[in-house]
Amino acid sequence: MKIGVLSDTHNHLRESRFALDALVKHGATHLVHCGDAGEEVVELLAAVCLEHGLRAHVALGNCDRGHGDEFRFAPQPAGVERGVSPEFILDGKRCVAVHGDNAHRLENVSTSGEFDYVFTGHTHARAERRIGKTRVLNPGSPVRPRGGPPSVALLDLDTGEVRWLVL
Repeated sequence: MKIGVLSDTHNHLRESRFALDALVKHGATHLVHCGDAGEEVVELLAAVCLEHGLRAHVALGNCDRGHGDEFRFAPQPAGVERGVSPEFILDGKRCVAVHGDNAHRLENVSTSGEFDYVFTGHTHARAERRIGKTRVLNPGSPVRPRGGPPSVALLDLDTGEVRWLVL
């Protein structure tokens, strides 16, 4: 199983479509968006899931909030599960997606030992690190990257290999 990971699309449809097409083309069988998606991108994500028979998990980011901690979004489209920190199991691997703007939450899930993979965003910079048994993966941003080209990540759960797709 291959997981396509993207983040920080900020409602930019053209770049998001290009990123999703690249992930699907390279074999993604599940999609994870690490926050700051934008409602139109979530709708696009749902359409891609429907078209290709996929499912997706989407973390809510700081730009997905209204005033205070109140989140503003429409009902969840079919095939997409959204939440502050959606947890899920794929091929026996325990995963969570968090945006990363709350450093305390990110640190807690990364060091808890409960997860095999933590998918995060917010920094717009691709990164990978290991904390104990947990791998923390940030795909960067296909829209406003920092410290490198626009990118997304493709994780092969069978081999553990991460492939960075430069867009």
